[in-house]
Amino acid sequence: MAGVNVRRGARTIYLALLAVQIVGAVFLIATVSPDFRQLALYPGQQLPYLRGDDVAVIAALVIMQAAYWVRLQRVPIPYQGSSVILSHIFLFLGRLSFIFGGALFAVVFFRHLPELGPSADILLMARRGLLLAGMLFALFCFTLELERLGAALGSNPQNHATGPAKP
Repeated sequence: MAGVNVRRGARTIYLALLAVQIVGAVFLIATVSPDFRQLALYPGQQLPYLRGDDVAVIAALVIMQAAYWVRLQRVPIPYQGSSVILSHIFLFLGRLSFIFGGALFAVVFFRHLPELGPSADILLMARRGLLLAGMLFALFCFTLELERLGAALGSNPQNHATGPAKP
């Protein structure tokens, strides 16, 4: 009976750490979406600087990264071969989660930056560049986490398209 409680506790911890990462990713995407739209519509115009936005984004990044690294180093994925359908859903969500990061990167570096004039605030650009790099890294780590979960959920050899594993 103690083994069941340990497994249940490990699952609860895993799910809590995953939930922190999910909430953080959703928060980042929701926070940056208006800026993304502004960058796409008005290339070359610097967005107004709002210190509160940076503080909230930095806090989300730190919390997401803490949850990711704690999970990676100390909490194993408790689901092995549970569901091929869930496996595919999490693998899909993992790939989908980084599409936003890739789109943001493309808009900033290929559309927005080339249009900036000489009056641009270089220090503000550097700070925002570091923040963007942190966001992209956090989304990358989140993508890896979803892909690891998806791989674990589909790890049962009986579920592979090539048929059952050979003895």
